[in-house]
Parts: sequence; structure tokens; C-alpha cells
Amino acid sequence: MGCSEIMRNLGEIVMNNKLVTFLSVALFAFVITVIALAVSNNNNASDLEECQARLYEALNPTTTTAATITTTLAPADTTTAATSEPPVPPGSK
Repeated sequence: MGCSEIMRNLGEIVMNNKLVTFLSVALFAFVITVIALAVSNNNNASDLEECQARLYEALNPTTTTAATITTTLAPADTTTAATSEPPVPPGSK
């Protein structure tokens, strides 16, 4: 049995089983689509994290403003003014 005869027999099997051929092509397309969607999802997730970080920076006061507010509200408490944490609203503790 030569290589050409094996390839001819394989070609006949594929042509006689059109359903198997169709399902093989559909499976290949599905795998490629899943890979493409995974890459797209990863890009969207990183873009969302970046937007959330920018939104957090825009909506929250800076640490220097928080230190100034803390200092003016409680000048005797020097440890709170030295930290970089944002001020805690009254009644939340």
C-alpha cells in the first residue's frame, strides 16, 4: 500500500461521510471563535479596571486635601493627619 493509495482511501472516506466533514469544520470554527472571544474578554476586563481606577481617582479627594481636612477638624490628632487614608464620614464606624 503506497502513500497515494492511503490518501485516496482517506479522501473517499471523507467524501462519503459529509456529516463528519461538516462537523469537523464546525468544531474548528468553534475553537477559533472561543479563542477570539477569550482574548476580547481579557482586553475588555483590563479596560474596565483602568476606567474604574480613573473614576475612583476622579471622585475621591486627594490625600493632601484629606490631610488638610483632618488637620482642621482635629488638630490635636497628629497620627490621623500623617496617614494617607481618606477621611471617614461621621457615623460610619
